[in-house]
Amino acid sequence: MPSALEAEPTRWYYYRMTVFPPTAQGSASPPEKNEAAMRLGAHVSISGSLDLAIDRAVAMGCDCLQIFYGSPRQWRSSVYPNDALERFIHKRRAAGLDPLVAHAAYLVNPGTPDRDLRRKSVASLLATLRGVERLEGLGVITHLGSRLSSPRGAALRRIATAVRQILGASERAMVLLENSAGSGGTLGATFDDLAAVLDGVHGDSRVGVCLDTAHLFASGWDLRTSAGIEEMVAAADRTVGWDRVRVLHLNDSQGALGSRRDRHANIGEGLIGSGGFRALLAHPRLRALPGIIETPGFDDAGPDAKNLARLRRLAGIGRQAGVRRAGVRRAATRKEVRDGNRPVR
Repeated sequence: MPSALEAEPTRWYYYRMTVFPPTAQGSASPPEKNEAAMRLGAHVSISGSLDLAIDRAVAMGCDCLQIFYGSPRQWRSSVYPNDALERFIHKRRAAGLDPLVAHAAYLVNPGTPDRDLRRKSVASLLATLRGVERLEGLGVITHLGSRLSSPRGAALRRIATAVRQILGASERAMVLLENSAGSGGTLGATFDDLAAVLDGVHGDSRVGVCLDTAHLFASGWDLRTSAGIEEMVAAADRTVGWDRVRVLHLNDSQGALGSRRDRHANIGEGLIGSGGFRALLAHPRLRALPGIIETPGFDDAGPDAKNLARLRRLAGIGRQAGVRRAGVRRAATRKEVRDGNRPVR
C-alpha cells in the first residue's frame, strides 16, 4: 500500500529519485497532479540544520514552505556555510517545494518613529532578504509594524522609505507586506495602509502582499461565506491590486469578527470555521495562490500534517499528508517551539 507521500505523485517521485537512490520499488513516471488546486504548505522549523526544514516539510506533506532565516527573537544575522545552503537548495528542488518564503523576525518594526529601532529593522529585513535570494526563494514576509504615538501617514511613509532602502541593497527577492489584525497601534489592518506603502515605493514590482485569513477576519472581513470572501477580494483588487497578492497565510481565528484580536486557531477549530475555509479554497483567485499555515497545531507544537490534511479535504484534494519515512525528519518538537522556531502569530 503506498504511503501518503507516495500518493502525492509528482513531488514524492522526484524527491525519492533525487535524494534517495532508486530501489526495487521501481521508477515509473509520476502521474499528473491537479494543477487547479491551491499549493499548500506550512511554516517549518530550521532547528538543527537549515536543510532539515525541507525534510520536515516533505514529512508534513507540504507543497511550499515558510521559514525563519535565523532566530526570530534576535537582531543578529545568521550566516550559513555554502554547503548548508546548497543542501537546502538541492533538497527543495528535488522535493518540488515552491514557493519558499521567509518570515521577518518578531523584532522588526519599519513603521516605528524610533530611529535606532528602524535602523535595526532595515538591517534585519535586508539580511533576511539576501538570505532568501541565496536560497532562490520568492521573498520575505513582514508586518508593517507599529506607529506607536506617531501619525499614521508619517509611519507609512517611513515604511515605504525602509522598503526602498532594502530593495536598493538587494537584487531579486520580493518584500511581501502582510496585513495585520489591527490591535494597538499596529499598521496594515486596512488595504489602504498596504496601498499607501505600495504607492510610496512607486509600484515597484518587487513589492507584494501576503494576506492572512485570521488577520482579515479579526480586522472585520467576514470570511465565513462566499459573499464575504468575494467582497474582500474585490476590495483588495480596488486598493492594492490583486496582482500584488502573492501568498496567503491560512489560519483560523480565535478572535471574533472585527475584534482586532490576533490569535490563530487550527483549521476548522476557530470562528472562520470549516465552511469558511471550504469557500476560501474554492475561490478561483485565492485558489491560484500558495497557502501557508501558521496554526498552533493539534499537539500545540506548531503547524502540522493534520491541519494540512483538513485543508486538502475541504478543498476536495484526495490526499492525506504527514506520513514519516526513512530519511525524512519529523516536524518541530515542543523544545524547538520554545527555542523560537514557532511561526509568527
